[in-house]
Amino acid sequence: MADRATVLSGAFQKVTLGATSKVLGAGKFEISGVTRRTVDVSEFGVDADIFEFSSMDGGTISLTDVKYDPTDPQQVTLQSCALNKTKLVNSTTSGIRLWINSTSYLTVGTSGQILMTSVGKVSADRNGVATTSFEGKVSGDVMILY
Repeated sequence: MADRATVLSGAFQKVTLGATSKVLGAGKFEISGVTRRTVDVSEFGVDADIFEFSSMDGGTISLTDVKYDPTDPQQVTLQSCALNKTKLVNSTTSGIRLWINSTSYLTVGTSGQILMTSVGKVSADRNGVATTSFEGKVSGDVMILY
């Protein structure tokens, strides 16, 4: 059927560092998307403002509802990146990949990095499982689908 969108089932989605090192417990990811800035280039006497395109903001990535596991190497790596100012790059061995199905994933473009900006939050409920979250700033490029 040509009139139906291809749906993306969460059953095939995951978050990894590199090709196979799964971030255990990840429950939800979000990519804010790109924002292209504009600058006002109007001159004196212009009644309607005139704008031109400027630089763009690559957005943020968020991992939320992650089941907290302080022994998971990938969760530890994401925390370490923020604490030690280590940037995640497009890498087959260590770059972050947000899988949208079993074969395609989003990762930062080859000239960009992701700076982990928010880590270490833990939320616990008496009748639930402790969760954590991670947030990173996309810098120098945008998220690309591979």
